[in-house]
Amino acid sequence: MVTVSRRVSRFLAGGLFAALVAATPVLAHSFLVEATPSSKDHVATSPKTIKLRFGGGVEPKYSKLTVENAEGKVLGEGSIGTPEKPRELAMESPELTPGKYIVRYRVLSTDGHVVEGNYEFTVDPK
Repeated sequence: MVTVSRRVSRFLAGGLFAALVAATPVLAHSFLVEATPSSKDHVATSPKTIKLRFGGGVEPKYSKLTVENAEGKVLGEGSIGTPEKPRELAMESPELTPGKYIVRYRVLSTDGHVVEGNYEFTVDPK
């Protein structure tokens, strides 16, 4: 009986180890952790730049940021990154008039996975 119990314990421990190892790459995906302007933010003037920081490294060459108006018209796009800040992407913002805007991002994580998302912010009237 001890042998069967030991085998079951080893099987369960091996299964737990495999599950943890399989989950590790998921943790490396580059999910958005901070943005300027931030989600649901209200700013007094048009921002000069849109800056996003991710939880993991991103490949700027294969990533894209866009700014759209409330109707979905793309007003600007870009993707500037630096080796000194591998988790950040930025773009020059177009001149934005008062209204609601959507920032969309599609980034290639350094682990090879593509992460997409979006958020809104508002430029308030003066």
